[in-house]
Amino acid sequence: MLIPLLISTVLASPQGKFITQIDGFHEPVHAIWLPDGSIAVADRLADEISVLKVTGERLKTVRVENPLKVTKIPYGDGHFTYEEPEYPDWLGSDIRKAGIPCQTEDGWIVPDITEHSIRHYDTEGNFLSKWGVHALLPHEGEGKLHYPNSVDISEDGKVLICEGFEGRIQIFELGEGEPESQPLVSNVAHFGKQIDSRGDLILVAEPEMGDLYLLRTGLDVPIELTRFGGEGDAPHQFKWIDGFWLGEGEIKVRGDGFIKSFAFKHDRENRMKQVPGMVKFQTAEAFKGNVVQQVGHNYYPLSHSVALSLDGLSMWSVDAVGEQVVKFSLPDFEVQQILRGFIEPSGVAIEQNGNILISDFGASHIKRFSPDGEHIETFGEKGTDYYQMLKPAGITILDDGTIVIVDWGNHRAQSYHPDGSWQSTFGRGRHWTRGKNPPPYSIASNMGTYKVTFSPSPNEMPLNEVFELTTTIEGGGVIRSLRVDAAMPEHGHGMMTDPLTVLQEDGSYKTTGMLLSMPGLWEIYFDINNGQTIERAQDSLILDP
Repeated sequence: MLIPLLISTVLASPQGKFITQIDGFHEPVHAIWLPDGSIAVADRLADEISVLKVTGERLKTVRVENPLKVTKIPYGDGHFTYEEPEYPDWLGSDIRKAGIPCQTEDGWIVPDITEHSIRHYDTEGNFLSKWGVHALLPHEGEGKLHYPNSVDISEDGKVLICEGFEGRIQIFELGEGEPESQPLVSNVAHFGKQIDSRGDLILVAEPEMGDLYLLRTGLDVPIELTRFGGEGDAPHQFKWIDGFWLGEGEIKVRGDGFIKSFAFKHDRENRMKQVPGMVKFQTAEAFKGNVVQQVGHNYYPLSHSVALSLDGLSMWSVDAVGEQVVKFSLPDFEVQQILRGFIEPSGVAIEQNGNILISDFGASHIKRFSPDGEHIETFGEKGTDYYQMLKPAGITILDDGTIVIVDWGNHRAQSYHPDGSWQSTFGRGRHWTRGKNPPPYSIASNMGTYKVTFSPSPNEMPLNEVFELTTTIEGGGVIRSLRVDAAMPEHGHGMMTDPLTVLQEDGSYKTTGMLLSMPGLWEIYFDINNGQTIERAQDSLILDP
């Protein structure tokens, strides 16, 4: 049913005012208003469609396998139907990744998934306006949006927004007015969904920003060597990244309908951080739907969701929709084996002993299987603390057996010992996760000579309050002095104070007079002087107002 004309008066310049949010879903992919004012929600991972009041009270639950969309008809007999979502023909040219829209008499309301906003168009597809505040921190809500994947509007102008990533729905009221001020948005707020490794290198992709990060292992804290790609229409850029493969001196990336090849040179003796121009774009070929690429007699996956057996004669492929992982023979792709028992499998990797590791995005844990497909163990704890994971995506195995997953729900990466015990937390989004009692926070200097551990960690530093910083340094030789400072790179200024750093009897350093006086993006600097050179270690954080 189309909404009446009275709503069209606010669609000239609509803005959404937050009313309430309802949590507790697994992955709600679509939510609608019902004629009686209740809400119907299609929860894909829970295999159910629920009817509830705006207060969150559940009235009815109907079991439906993998519901993608709920419709208003039929409802009177207690049943629901679902179908593939329909989109207007013009949608796609303006939005990189749109969710399920809602049609009105005067146009369309469309969720922009990757921009975390709501867009309004007229009936011909002309853009009118958008609103929404991006949730930078994981699990932020109460008006802040995080991957909105469907919208619906009631007769009185209330907008229902479904966020599968966060397992919730939010309700807004449309009205005229100025949009809320947008918080500082930085491309370090998220950290990938896909990951691959080779030798001492880790490759992580942030699909929504079009960025790829090449990191070097071998230290307690992986060092970022370079970032390449980026969002855009240039040959070397991406609007969306689907998968990639890290080879010896070559990187292949699948995105935007192309397979793009990059060459790089890695000097393993040079431990420099952030090497500009390390990765060079080579070619772009139209992608025809291949899952793997054959190079000589070897098959290399182009996606984080496939993995080769050690003998190269078979391939494990993740079927997230079918909630299974399938083993195919190569090169004829005949089904050899199927693993089940997942909520939503995401990544797969093969250990040196042939065991299969699978990250379960829906269950927030890792499962290990024998080469014969027998379940050995499940490890990983769901949550937001530093040792926990939420919606683990890509998974890879380093040469020493270390297991690294992209902890996508927490905007970071996690590493585990081969026995499944937690090892470390790292990544550009690490300090966006508010952990309880985090371990000492460590970073590496730009040459990789020193390991700098400091307290309080970035997620504990106060806003507009003078505090002390305690620092310990490991590695290298004699340290002549340490200078600690902070600045706001986007504002072009440092702190209002001049901090003093003093060496303590126990070998640590105490810095007094630290003051982060403004909300926004800050960088913390540690300049280590050994008498010959000065190495810098730095980290960043965002302070909320």
